[in-house]
Amino acid sequence: MSLGIIFSILSAILWACFDIVRKKAVENYSPLKIIFIVIVSQLAFFSFLLVFSDFAILSNKYISLAVVLIILNILSLFLFLLVLKSGEVSIYIPMLSFTPFFSALYSKFILNEELVFIQYLGLFLIILGSLFLHSTQYRSNNLLFIIYSFLKNKKSLMILIVSLIWSLTPVLDKECLKYTDLYLHGFIQAIGMITVLPLLLFNKKISINIFKEKTHHNFLLYLVIILGFLTTYTQLIAIKIVYVAELESLKRGIGIILSLFFGYFFFQEKINLKKFLSVVLIVVGVLQIIHFT
Repeated sequence: MSLGIIFSILSAILWACFDIVRKKAVENYSPLKIIFIVIVSQLAFFSFLLVFSDFAILSNKYISLAVVLIILNILSLFLFLLVLKSGEVSIYIPMLSFTPFFSALYSKFILNEELVFIQYLGLFLIILGSLFLHSTQYRSNNLLFIIYSFLKNKKSLMILIVSLIWSLTPVLDKECLKYTDLYLHGFIQAIGMITVLPLLLFNKKISINIFKEKTHHNFLLYLVIILGFLTTYTQLIAIKIVYVAELESLKRGIGIILSLFFGYFFFQEKINLKKFLSVVLIVVGVLQIIHFT
């Protein structure tokens, strides 16, 4: 198994764990507080890792890309945590399953990355399996009805925006890494987000409340800090080696499989035939991506 696949799988597992930890964390803290904690922790870790950086930026193009990334990352984090706090994230997950598809489009036009036919087939199976799995959230198995019901919900727009952004940000990350190393890039992203975050809120009172909100030092908070850094770090390593669409397919496919695993063993959620068949489709899709990477 190649190094790129190993880091892609590791990144996918870490993201799946991070999503669960973030959902639990927003029960105790505001979404903005969690964003602030994640960004500060990333800044601390990447500041330490600057000892491995050569501090070189090879093109002015990097600056404009970095600014766009900073704004997109903050916006998507805020929208995603806002939906997580509503407690209805399982209804909105299907739209996130389209991130590999959008990433494939972005990668083709921005990075000139082209998957082989079997990989596109695997990507399609992951999306199909995810939609089939989460159709249990609705009273109908009709795909058009599911899509219609999904789009009627206001928070669906948030998830659609998040999906489009999360498909684009790793593509822009990979483009940025053409002009600098991942340590300096991670540091610039973190310090940029911690600077821009209060400006994007357009509300001084909310910005002040982030600092006033009491922080409870517990195991959950430490998990948020550690996983917040590791997900970003492993993903940056992976996208330097594999195609972005391959990474996103593995992230989404493995993430869905693990969500069922966590639900069964930790939350006593039942696994029926429909869920089993959905996972089979997703597993086959993931294996096609891995085999032809």
